[in-house]
Parts: sequence; structure tokens; C-alpha cells
Amino acid sequence: MKSINIAITAASFSGNKGAAAMLQSSIKQLKERYGERINLFLMSTYPSADRRLIAEMPEKYDFIKVVNAKPERLLFLTFPLAILYKILPFMRKLLKKDKIIKAYSQCDIVIDEAGISFVDSRGFVMNTYAFVCAAVPLLCGTPVAKYSQALGSFKSPWNRFLAKWILPKLKLICARGEITLENLREIGVSKNVRLCADGAFTMPDSPYWAGQVKRICSKTNFYKRPVIAVSISSVVHKKCRKMGIDYKGVMTEFINRLNAKDYNVLIIANAAREGSEKPRNNDLMICTEVYDSVKDRSKVRWYPREMAPEEIRELLARCEALVASRFHAMIGALEKGVPTLLLGWSHKYKEVLDMFGLGEYAMDFSELNCDTLWERFLGLVEDSADIRAKIAENLPRVKESSLDNIRLIGDFIDELTYAPKKVKLLDFNDPDKYIGEHICCRMGYAADETIRANAASGGMITALLCHLLKTKQIDGAWVTRSEIKDGKLGYKTFIATTPEQLRESSSSVYMHMPLMKHADMLEEFNGRLAVVLVPCQMRAFVKMLESRPDLAKKIALKLGLYCSGSHHQNATLVPLHKAGISLEGAKRLYYRRGHWRGLSTVQYEDGSEKTLSYPKTICAYKNAYFFSRGSCMVCQDQFGYEADISFGDIWLKEMKKNPIKHTSCVIRTENALRMYRSAVEAGAIIDARIDDERILRSQKRALVFKWNCARAKWRAFADEGKVLNVDIDSKCRWNHKLAYKLAAKNMRYSAQHPEKIEKLPTWLVYYYMCFIRVLLSF
Repeated sequence: MKSINIAITAASFSGNKGAAAMLQSSIKQLKERYGERINLFLMSTYPSADRRLIAEMPEKYDFIKVVNAKPERLLFLTFPLAILYKILPFMRKLLKKDKIIKAYSQCDIVIDEAGISFVDSRGFVMNTYAFVCAAVPLLCGTPVAKYSQALGSFKSPWNRFLAKWILPKLKLICARGEITLENLREIGVSKNVRLCADGAFTMPDSPYWAGQVKRICSKTNFYKRPVIAVSISSVVHKKCRKMGIDYKGVMTEFINRLNAKDYNVLIIANAAREGSEKPRNNDLMICTEVYDSVKDRSKVRWYPREMAPEEIRELLARCEALVASRFHAMIGALEKGVPTLLLGWSHKYKEVLDMFGLGEYAMDFSELNCDTLWERFLGLVEDSADIRAKIAENLPRVKESSLDNIRLIGDFIDELTYAPKKVKLLDFNDPDKYIGEHICCRMGYAADETIRANAASGGMITALLCHLLKTKQIDGAWVTRSEIKDGKLGYKTFIATTPEQLRESSSSVYMHMPLMKHADMLEEFNGRLAVVLVPCQMRAFVKMLESRPDLAKKIALKLGLYCSGSHHQNATLVPLHKAGISLEGAKRLYYRRGHWRGLSTVQYEDGSEKTLSYPKTICAYKNAYFFSRGSCMVCQDQFGYEADISFGDIWLKEMKKNPIKHTSCVIRTENALRMYRSAVEAGAIIDARIDDERILRSQKRALVFKWNCARAKWRAFADEGKVLNVDIDSKCRWNHKLAYKLAAKNMRYSAQHPEKIEKLPTWLVYYYMCFIRVLLSF
């Protein structure tokens, strides 16, 4: 299935934990819906902190790429470039050098998780920022959906202008409550609006953080007494200061009164940025100031650090009530059934409480003084039983409404994804066509450097087989390596039963080997086996197992190799001869080892070695289709459909810069996935995610030859009165026809006149090969 590329903007894990809660909720629902297909770009205002937090999380979030989208960068650099991207199509390739534009241009949808936007009280700068967050992806041609948030009012001329211009252009606006709905209707925006409760209501609980909080609480008697949580906000502090209200003094006195009534108090910072002295999205400083000012700190708990939203929610669950100046502290408390009194500055608080019939427990910051706050709190305590009942009654409905955020966005993604599209080269909407049915794709490399040293790519097959032997999941592995005897190139196939034998057999072999005639050795072996074969061999092997059930029972794992075709020995011997490398006294040929395309190495009995450039010699003849086998020219199985796991190279530009060469793999069965994961968990393989689309791109030219050239192959066979059974649905352009014509001619001519091919200068063969590769690139 096609990969799903999604960007999330105006949210981060660092800073505001309400934004983090919405982010966690949306990511986990999207992951649940799309599984391994999802690629997520987090357009972060705090990229360094977000990368750190993601790395520290108990969940594995290797499908998330953090992109630096700091406000100043977005406003002053990317926004002007996005305008150019829209009006000057010929500059788009250059403009994609900007990482934000590059990310947006490849996404199916952008989800704006601002929480609150286009609100008069937020002023010129913040409303302009909200506009640009939506405008940039739209200019890049990517639809935008607003995750559940509060919008309006729109009385300010600038805010009204921006909102009326941009909001109708969005694919979807999820309004957080009835007040937001009315605000949008007032400016004529309604067709693309749906009512959805706040996304954080469906942030799933974390067993990890539940255990951590339980451990913290078990070490003290503090939580054995009634605890009131107090969420203190730098935003409300700033607004109060402008109005001459002593927010810090009021909250300090309020906590003192709670302590005097024999309540313990938990201070919560629902926005935190450790190491920063800036108050934006950071309550740590004001919380510390209040804590330092209370009379009896033994009755107050304050954890001066950045917490995960799940951790905060678990702590709130242990409290009798919450007095909150942060919106999403309220959401966490309501989700846990905890009565909440809100001290806020926007309609966003009341419209959510209204969903529970609790709107009366929202208090505007302009009313703030200690007596009023205390009176409202006593009313909350008195009504707590009724409040808990209302929360319990309404919470299931509110959660269902919250789930509508991703349901609606997902429905749009599905509609967009499965709509018929013009196919240019490979059809990325249908990767199974090329890869075959599979569970997931992964990439990585052997943790052991000595394994990687002789490997053609990342050494994952050798590392996996060594692990399976060590853990007794298999007793042996059927492997093959090149062998030189009496100056003649050949191969050796055998069952390896030790890690040393597996290591000796690492590296690919690029010549035809009729391995099925050696299959009897498997029946004679007593134990469970893994086998390593190329696609055509694997198809023959699977067919053979159908008639040999006793042998089939021995096969624990079938490992396949990506294959662009095998060649006759001359594809190896001719370039070696032209390079002046003799096979006399040699014992082994490593076709390819080292970084990227690597070096070919002939190893001699006396321990010496001779090397030559693989891409400019053996690879040049091979990729120009000299000495190719006829059956390989028309095969469409690149990834080994019949294998349990298939492995191969990652020919992507970004991987060339990586100091460690990687292998990719396609995992097709649950048993294979279990074995693979055991190697990763044991540390034998360093593993990461790769999506279907990148797998296809990594093998692009080989796939173009197999699929886009298929119609030209079919026509050539038909002209000779032959029938070729291949899939010919892929678009075949003039360059594909020419590429196949040259390839077929090279195959036939080299078979008929090997001596003439040997007379060609190697540099000429190399550049001729490059020309054919160019033809297969578009």
C-alpha cells in the first residue's frame, strides 16, 4: 500500500504539554490507522528539544522526522519562498532546498494543531503567525486541516481579514465547541467546519508513566492525604500583570489557605521548557516563584522539570480537584473525572466545560482576587459529587467527538490517496505491485563492524543468521559464496553451522549459480534450516517443497535477495582480465565490499589482495546488460515475492552520505518478523524504519527496466512470434523502449562475440552503461 505522508504544524512535544497531549493523541491514532505506511513530519518550533524528547520516549517514534519550523524562519524565510514556489513553477526544484517547503511538498495533508488561533486578543503577531502556518502548505499545493481548536472572536479588522481569507480554503476545520462554531458562522465560514471535542481527550494512557507515577507516590505519604492540584500559567500571569492584578500573590495566598484547611497542594507546570529563561510556553519560573513564597512547603509538592503529558495526567488522577490556569491541565483532569475550576482568558475554557454541563466553573482572569477564587473553590468542593457524576455521564460522548478529528482527517486522506492518479514511472499508490504482499519494511546494519567489513551492504543477513544460530532458532543455513580453484571462477554452496562459516560466506555473488541441483544436501541435514536464495531460485525452491513435505518441515526461514538479474561468468572475467588481474593462485572473489558501490577484491592463497573499482568495471558490464541471461531480462520479481524476508541495497542519495552502509529488508510473515525482532532486541542488528515508497525509490532503475520496459519486451517477443507473459500496464516511454533495445542487443551480441566485447575500452563500457542508466531514470 502507498505510504501516507503527513505533516503536523503548530504543535510540539516540548513546551506546552497541552500541545504535546494533542500531538500524542493524533500520532497514536494515525499510527493505529495506517501502521507502517505512515511518515510524519513534525514542523517543530523547538526542533532540538523535540528530537531529544522523541529519543527518550518509551515508544519507538522512528517514523517521525522533526523539521525546524521556528516562527521567525517560517515568517521571514519560508513564507516568501512559498509564494515564489506557487507563482514560479520552474524554480520549484531549487526552492525545495528549504526543508519546510520540501516537507510540505511531499505530504498528503498538513494537520494544524494550534489549539487556539485567529483570536482577537492574541494580537497582530500571533494571528499573522497562525495565517502563515496554514498559508505555507497551501502555497505548496498541500491541503490543510485544523485539528480541534478554538477560533474567534473576529472583531479585530486584521484578524477578521486574515481569517476570512484563509479559513474557507482549508479542507477541514474541527471546531472545539459551540462558541467557536458561532464565531465561524459570523464570518461566513461553515461549509468546511465540523464540531469535534479537543484531541487531547483521546490521548491514550501510558503504562510506562502510570508505573512511574505509582512509584513516585508510593515513596511518600503526601498523596495519602487529600491533594488539590493547582496549574499555574505564565500566560495568565502576563495578562494579569497588564491589568495590575497580582497573580503570583493571589495564587500563593490561595495555596496557603488550602494548606490551612489541611489540603496538600500539587503545583503543576503544564507548559515547560527546561533550560530556558523565556516565559513563552514555560510555566517553570512562575511556578517556582509561587512555591518559594508559600508558608509551609512541606504541604506542597512541586516538581521543577518538564513532564510528559501522560505523567501530568496520572498525577492529576490522584487529586481531589484541580484549579487550573492552563487549558489542557483541565482536559487531563476531566479525562480522569477530577472536578476542575478554570481561571482563563478565552471562550475556549467555557465551551469545553459546556460539553459536560459545567460551564459555570470557568472564571475569567479579570475577576481574579483571592476571596473570589476561594469562594468559587468552596463551591466546587461542595458540588464535587454532582460534578463527578456529570463528567462520568458526558465523558464517553466527548471522547467519541474527540475521535472524530482523526476519523474526518483520515477519511479525507483515504479519499485523496485512493483517487486515480496519472502514473509517471512507478505507481507509488500501489507498492505491493512491485514489492509483493508484506507486513513492513525496515533498514539497518550489522552491529558488528567485522561483519560489515566484507559485506556488500550492511551485513544484515549475516548478522541475522549468526543470531539465529546463537539462539538455536536454526541449526544451519544454506549459503553460497564465490570460490576460485585452479585459476577458475566458481562457487561453493554448503550448510553453515557456525558463525565463522557464515562470516566467510558474506557478500553478494553476481553470476549464475544452478543451486537447485544441490538441494539434496538439505534433506541429509538433521536440524532446522534457513536458506538464502535469489528470487528465481526461491520460486523453484518453494515449488520443490510442495512435493517434499519432509524437507519443508525443516525450513525455518527463507531469506531472499533483491535481484536485478544474474550474468554469465564473462561479465566478471572480462573486466578482471582487462584490469590485468589474474586468478592464478586466487581463492576468493569479493564482488563488492566497502562503502556505497564499493570495491571488487580478489583474495589470494598467500594472503595478498588485488582490488579494482566495482562500479567502473564489473558493474559497468553488468548494468549495460553484457553477458546477461535471457530469463533475467524479462523477470519482474525484484524483491523475491516467495521469501519470508528479502534483503537488498538502498540506492538513495541521502544514504551515500551515511558513513555506515545500510541494508533494507521486506518482511512478509509474522514468524520472520519475530525472528528479525529478536535479532534487533539482542543488539545484533541496528534497526530503523523505511517506508514502501523509499524502498521503491532505492531500486528505481531496476524496477523501471522490469516494469516500464515490459511493453517493449512484450512487443519484441510478439514480433518474433513468441508470447511473453508479463505485466504491461506500466507506462512505456521512448526512453524505456530505447533502453530495452540497447540492453537486448548487448545481451545477444556479447553472447555471440565475447572476444569483441573484450576489445572495447573499459571506460567506454562504463560511459555506455551510464547512458543506459540515464534512459531508465525518467
